[in-house]
Amino acid sequence: MAKLRVTLLNVVIGTLLLGLLVSLPRLDKSPWMANASPVSAEEKSKRQESEWQLKPLLQESWQFYKGRFLVDGAHVVSNTYGGTISEGQSYALLKAVWMNDPATFKKVWDWTRVNMKRPHDALLGWRWGDGQFGTNKGLMEVENATDADQDIAYALLLAGEKWNNPAYTQDALRIIRDLWRLNVQLLDGVYYLVPGTWEGFKQEYLTLDPSYFAPYVYRKFAQYDKAHAAGWNALADDIYDTLEACTNLTQPKLPPNWCAVKWQDDHRGSRIIFSDRQGDGARDFSYDAFRVYWRMAMDAKLSPAPGKARAAAYLRKHRFLLDYWHAKHIMPEGFTAAGQPRGQETSGFAMGPVLVLNHFDKPGLDGRLYREMLAPHYHSDGYWFNDYNDFLHSVIWLHLYALSL
Repeated sequence: MAKLRVTLLNVVIGTLLLGLLVSLPRLDKSPWMANASPVSAEEKSKRQESEWQLKPLLQESWQFYKGRFLVDGAHVVSNTYGGTISEGQSYALLKAVWMNDPATFKKVWDWTRVNMKRPHDALLGWRWGDGQFGTNKGLMEVENATDADQDIAYALLLAGEKWNNPAYTQDALRIIRDLWRLNVQLLDGVYYLVPGTWEGFKQEYLTLDPSYFAPYVYRKFAQYDKAHAAGWNALADDIYDTLEACTNLTQPKLPPNWCAVKWQDDHRGSRIIFSDRQGDGARDFSYDAFRVYWRMAMDAKLSPAPGKARAAAYLRKHRFLLDYWHAKHIMPEGFTAAGQPRGQETSGFAMGPVLVLNHFDKPGLDGRLYREMLAPHYHSDGYWFNDYNDFLHSVIWLHLYALSL
């Protein structure tokens, strides 16, 4: 009987233990998940946004760009000007070094250096004719475009570092020194970037193009051009105030395509004024000014403090485009200085700036906004909107690259 009672007791205890185990919640094998609460819908959404595959998208669209826009793998034919312009070459070089494509970089730089270099300095003429649209092959415009030359020099410095190529570094230094000599202006203790070597940029007032302002580039130049290091760093610091003053000229606080600084301070309002020498649209936010947001995003990612904080503050403060998108769910090809849209249909040019503004407002929603704004206009071959506008492709791509950093 004693054995029977023990056996019955064991059965009862075993049954109770089994019931207790069945009633307990299932635990993950990982010890740090043992007490985890269920994942909320909001958390799931955040995880999806963090998994946005941006870098593969950049690589895919770079491959399309090479095949579609690079003639002989070496130079871009502009659909706007009907020839090759130095700006297009600068974008190709930046993309090539960022996408770790040394073969393409070499072909583009070799072609650019041979065909677009000015005769008496290391800068580049801004336009080369390729025989289309009634033009002859050869350098057609010998004045330089400062944005292209500074981006090319910056790309050469990055390439020299990435691929251990001192020749690229020396090529960059030659350009940088001539940029300092010809395209930087000191006026009453403030440094300004001159858009190019045209004499017209220095008549009546000193003309400025805010979309050229790139403090992170000038800080990079200071690391290599020791003779002008203090000046390059001072230019980088002065840029923020100049950009802010140009932006404040327009009612919606959008950067204009062009602005200027008076030669003399007459103490009647701001020394920064509109420039109308470029004709209709000079005061608008459009094809030049789109790039301000890419450059400020790059600066906020790459410059040391306090510069990066000033760039980020600019993007958080001047959010007209982001607010307009949320209110209208369309993004026209630009706005007048009074804040009126230039057209009523959605254009891809200002979508990159909206994504940048969103990134510095709510970075966790980058992927969601991209899927809402740009993904419906992306072709699986690697382009947005259309396959013939190289500038549109680059404007979108460059903003996305800044977000990837």
